[in-house]
Amino acid sequence: MDDLTKLGLTPQELNKVAYHRKNLKNPFVDPQGNIVTIYSTGIEIPTGPNKGKFVSVPGYVNGKIIEDESELYKIWSKDISKGLWPIYNSSKELNARDQYVHQVMDADTKKMRSQGPIVPLRELMFGDIE
Repeated sequence: MDDLTKLGLTPQELNKVAYHRKNLKNPFVDPQGNIVTIYSTGIEIPTGPNKGKFVSVPGYVNGKIIEDESELYKIWSKDISKGLWPIYNSSKELNARDQYVHQVMDADTKKMRSQGPIVPLRELMFGDIE
């Protein structure tokens, strides 16, 4: 799954995969033993030109899971404004695309568990995301 160009992902969705791969080095493991590297969270954009649309951002930030949408918006608002994360017209569209992108991340996690580390994306489409 290392050739992501054939999967039809947008540059912003590729940023999510890159974030996931970066965190594969030090993932969060939940009580059930599931590896968490991004915890994709959909939030409604409260202000600006995309107000009322939905953006998918990482909820796994600095080694912890954040579920509060307001807090996540504060963390990611500059990157959302720069167009780094995928924006969708509806929560239904966001959920469908997140499920698709998650398949790529699940394959990475499965590969990591069976073969060792995944090769991280060498560069992000829009630069480094912290």
